[in-house]
Order: sequence, then structure tokens, then C-alpha cells
Amino acid sequence: MVLILADVGGTNVRFATAQNGMIDPAGVRRYRNDNYASFDAALEDYVASENIANVEALTVAVAGPVNGTKARLTNRGWDFDTHALAEKHTNAAAFLLNDLSALGYALDSLGEEGAEVVLQAPANDQDQRLVVGAGTGFNVSPVLRAGDQTICLRAEAGLCSLPSRVQKIMEDYIGGPAGWVRCAEDAVRGPGLAELHAAATGTPKKDASEVMAAASSGDSAALASTMVYARMLGAFVQDLRLLYMSGGGIYLAGSVVRGLLSSPARDTFIETLHEQPTVKQTMQPVRVSVITQDEAALLGCLAYARSVV
Repeated sequence: MVLILADVGGTNVRFATAQNGMIDPAGVRRYRNDNYASFDAALEDYVASENIANVEALTVAVAGPVNGTKARLTNRGWDFDTHALAEKHTNAAAFLLNDLSALGYALDSLGEEGAEVVLQAPANDQDQRLVVGAGTGFNVSPVLRAGDQTICLRAEAGLCSLPSRVQKIMEDYIGGPAGWVRCAEDAVRGPGLAELHAAATGTPKKDASEVMAAASSGDSAALASTMVYARMLGAFVQDLRLLYMSGGGIYLAGSVVRGLLSSPARDTFIETLHEQPTVKQTMQPVRVSVITQDEAALLGCLAYARSVV
């Protein structure tokens, strides 16, 4: 029997199959969402192209809110329903996870090669851990251990209000309110850097990756914006550390985080993470790592499926 695993982002969907607790590397495929009207259409294409039969279960990680048996992709509007997916594609069941929850379930499968430590500090893997994702959107997943079981709690931290210290860093840089910020993720996701740089320089908006590339090439204005963004994201992660008490470590994920850590703002970001998160008491630093395994969400889908199938 075969498990189908899917990692659905705003731009691409990545599929894989697994048997006997292992992902088949030859069955990993990535499709562009623009080529499909729905997730179901992409899944049908994958199943047909790989000639998949005898599906035991389908586990889907979605970059958007998951509410029991239903989910919706935030940046595209694709809808997901476990009952409809199971009826059409499997002999048993379908499961939905938030994409950050999938990364949380993957933590115990990553190994040393799947995550790079960027801030070394003691961490107790049996304590609470936190996955923080910054890319097209922003969200977190608190990860708990209960005996030999991993439990990932649902959250939508990107939709909360922007912390005041992050807002101050931003407004001091651009000289006033940021009209594009309606909630926290508008400031700290990738498009937030694009908006920040455009507001600070009075130039047309560029993609966040273009701003970081310009910073790496010596563009002083782009470097200034990237440095400010690094301090904003670092300060927000500090607030999240307090909210979720992640003594087991913080795991960063997403294209924007990985780009930032490859930019000249890397040291600024890490220094901000090393600062005290609160003025009321002294807290020891926690280990911060960045997830580098491209198939991490698929590994998390597999770990979750094995725990419930």
C-alpha cells in the first residue's frame, strides 16, 4: 500500500509517495500551481503520471488555516476537504496539516544534515520547540513531546497584531506609519521587506529576493532595508519565544529566512536573536536553527501519517 504526501505552497505543490515508512526519492515531483485550477487537478496529474494504485492514505500540508477536515490555501484560494479527497483518491483516509505543523512533525526526522544551527545554545529536545516560517506568508507551529509522541499545535501568529517593538523599528526607519501593515505577517513576511524598501527609498517595489541580492552586491539602500528587516524579524522571533517558551529550540524555515541568512544582514539577525527578549528578567539563550531540508514538510506528512494510519 502507498501513502501519497503533498506539500502545497502558494506557488508550487510538491508530491511524494512512501512505502514501508520511507519516501521514494524517485517519486518526488514539483508542479507549478499556475498550471492547475485546483489541488485535485494537480493530484490527478501526479497519480496518473506516476501510475499510482492501492493508495492507503493521503496527507496534505497546506500553507493556510486548517480547520478539522477543511483547509484553504491562503494565497491562491484552493479549497481542501478530507472527505472528498478520501472518497476520490484513497482506500482509507485523507489528512490535512498546516504546512508549519508538517515541519514540526518533521523535526525528529531531519538529522544534523537537515537543519543548520545559527545560534548555539543549550536546548532540551523534550521541552517545547517552535517552528517559525517566513516566506510568502508567516506563521508558527508550537511542537510538544508527550512520551514518544509529537504533537503540533495549530496557530495563526501571522494574523495577530504587530508587536510594538517591531513596529517601532519599522516606523523609525521609514519615518512614520506603514500603511500596508494590517497584521504582523504584512511586516515580517517576504513582501513586507519589499514594501519596507519601497517606502524607505521612494522607489518602485521589488521582490524581497531582489532587495537581498542588491544588498549582497553593495547597494547601500538595499543593505539598509535588509538590516532593518533583519532586526524586525529577530525582534518578532524574540516575542514568539516568550509566547511559546521554546526551551527545546527554535527552528526557522522559509525562503525569506534562508535568503536573509545568506545576506550581509545575517549577523544583525543573529545578534537580535541573542538579545534578551524581556526587560523583566534575565533568560538564557535558546538554540536557533534553520531548516535546510527541502523535503522537510513531506517528511512531516509521513511522520504524521505513520502516527495515525
